[in-house]
Amino acid sequence: MTRRILLSLACLAIACGDDDTSPIDGGASDSEPPFFDAGESDAGRDAGPPPAPSQPATAPFVQWVDPLIGTGGLGFGVGSVSPAPQTPFGFARPAPDTTQPDGAPGFNHCAGYYHPDTLIDGFSQVRAHGMGIAEYGFVALMPTDGMTAAKTNDVGYRRGFSHDDETSAVGYYSVTLDDGIRAELTASDHVAFHRYTFPSEADATVIVDLGHHLGDVEIQEADVHVDAEAREVWGSVLGGGGYARRRGGVRVYFVARFDRDFAAHGVFADGTLAEGENERTGSTAGAWVRFEGDAAEVAVGLSFTDLEGARTNLDAQLAPFDEVRAATEARWEALLSRVRVSARGDEELRVFYSSLYRSLLMPTLAMDVDGRYRGLDHEVHQIPLVEGTPSFRYSTDHSLWDTYRTQIPLLSWLYPELQRDMVLSLLQMATDGGYLPRWPLGTNYTGGMVGDGAALQLADAAIKGVEGVDWDEALRLARITADAPTPVGAVFGGRAGIEPFMERGWVGIEEASSSASWTLEVAYADYAMARLAEHRGETTLAEGYDERAGNWRNLWDPASEFLVGRHADGRFAPTSENMWEDYYAEGNSWQYLFFVPHDLEGLATQMGGNEVFLQRLERFFTESTRDTSVLFPNRWYWHGNEPDIHAPFAFAAVGAPEGTWRWSRWVARTYYDATPNGLPGNDDAGTLSAWYVFAALGVYPITAMDRYVVAAPLVTHADVDLPGGGTLVIDAPESSDRAWRVDAVRWNDAPYPSTWIEHASLAEGGTLTFDMVE
Repeated sequence: MTRRILLSLACLAIACGDDDTSPIDGGASDSEPPFFDAGESDAGRDAGPPPAPSQPATAPFVQWVDPLIGTGGLGFGVGSVSPAPQTPFGFARPAPDTTQPDGAPGFNHCAGYYHPDTLIDGFSQVRAHGMGIAEYGFVALMPTDGMTAAKTNDVGYRRGFSHDDETSAVGYYSVTLDDGIRAELTASDHVAFHRYTFPSEADATVIVDLGHHLGDVEIQEADVHVDAEAREVWGSVLGGGGYARRRGGVRVYFVARFDRDFAAHGVFADGTLAEGENERTGSTAGAWVRFEGDAAEVAVGLSFTDLEGARTNLDAQLAPFDEVRAATEARWEALLSRVRVSARGDEELRVFYSSLYRSLLMPTLAMDVDGRYRGLDHEVHQIPLVEGTPSFRYSTDHSLWDTYRTQIPLLSWLYPELQRDMVLSLLQMATDGGYLPRWPLGTNYTGGMVGDGAALQLADAAIKGVEGVDWDEALRLARITADAPTPVGAVFGGRAGIEPFMERGWVGIEEASSSASWTLEVAYADYAMARLAEHRGETTLAEGYDERAGNWRNLWDPASEFLVGRHADGRFAPTSENMWEDYYAEGNSWQYLFFVPHDLEGLATQMGGNEVFLQRLERFFTESTRDTSVLFPNRWYWHGNEPDIHAPFAFAAVGAPEGTWRWSRWVARTYYDATPNGLPGNDDAGTLSAWYVFAALGVYPITAMDRYVVAAPLVTHADVDLPGGGTLVIDAPESSDRAWRVDAVRWNDAPYPSTWIEHASLAEGGTLTFDMVE
């Protein structure tokens, strides 16, 4: 079942559901948060179970990561997470691609692996993390017992497996197939490493299938070549899913080098074997090699640039399997150990560190070790070298509509050196392609989703002090799409309806799909542009963007009291409140009602004051508790998607923090756990995971603002190593599902009554203490 079918079923379910006609103002709830089963007595819910003792996470911190969290789920609750071992923001992501005997819905397999499956139909090398559409899944390897024509596609060579025979850890994956063959995987930045162990009686064979892909990805071209003397299979694959095909697909080059001589080999295409031959082309091309003995290792070098790049990457990173695994694990340990938390039990520690880990999986490294890369103009370019090393790591696969909300500010705060690489990558894309991207995938602009997430990322990094960026040039490049239509011929980017937005103040329904979302997103992006201009001393320019940032008010419909789509002639469109409308991107009027993150106080005034704002916000969450299933989108607060994920923190943003204490904990407890179903939807390149990291630490960002909402920690203690050398201590020793209220907050032992804290304070370090009470 595709996402479109799921969406249709979701809309049908909503349309046929209970039509709640209670007043929209609602009442602030005096009840306890629904952390416990609804069947418990009021007294039981009020008291709750005794909290488990607090315990610190101990080194190595990689032991607390479970890569299988989020690999399952149903319907809109699929996490689209793969257990692929990889380096932080690496290119190589080798992992099993799984299925069921009668096939499986593509939407469950956007990352290739789906935990409920029982069959493996190959180990591909490249994939995205947390996407809601399938891309990549290129260059599948499959160890097998002998070769026949039936094994020239994945239906013929797939094998069963059990999770009892599976191991997944940071930097490592292994599984024993039902034919007794054991596969182990690890990865460096550009190289996928495979180690296979065969039963002694098996005819040890490895298939290299270039026709393999994920979901509805189409393989358009492929070429495979065997060099038995060099022990290599090499070639390229051109293909793409719904995004990549918009510009002709993405080509990945590979060189697979084995550790032993071939006893036999051959190629195939269209189901026909050609033993002893060395080349084939076509969308079903592949090769196979056979070995003497019961073990074989293969390292697969990858490149978006060309075959030379794949070979250069392989030569630079080739090393023994166990050394590569240890090195990758060490890189992860260095990043994860910057945040050392205590929490109430192993599960909370696993959820926290797995979330931090997933926040650092994607974007994707896209340059070769020598700094060569293929840009969004499809030409080969060179990253400047400093003492022979590329001056930054060029990346792609930026899911900006999602990541700007949580992952981007996490990088700005805790990992500014990684944020710098991301920012410089976006600026390089604008230099090569002519304008900033919205959703770059591989070597392509895609024009995916809405808004201008790149502007928000640039502003967030600039105002939070990320160094090594020419911020004047960043402002110049951002203005290309902020102030004018996308350049002629550039059809996959820019801001839809930018001219009417600038002239009239909103994007008309007739002028763009998701017109209301475009208006709201661009208003927020213009707030970010104002902060970037202000950062560069461009006061007049900043004032102009600030004025445009108020264009969200033009969607306020006095009759419905929602932010709704509007026609070009000024008429407001009708809204059914809980139904997805064409003028919204993946949401309804309730889910977009609070999407003015940069001006929540202004939104409250527009609604009639804080009291009305808080009543409606409280109702938004209270209604959400009626159905917490993730099979379909919730009609109210929907944590499985992005437009409303800041809403739990909107209470505190307008000075009423108790709602934030209650509902941020409710979201964390309801939608996150340490199982394969432990995410409430696509992780969207780490967006949902980074949300949990902030919620657990008790502070939450509003992107492109230089301050954070002060919430209530889920953890009992955290020591955060800061890039400037200081340490931030977050201390909430009584925090639990019983003691979720905050009696007092202190900053460096002084009372801290504000519900906001400046970025400069968190970046410099100090002690933020929460006195938590029942």
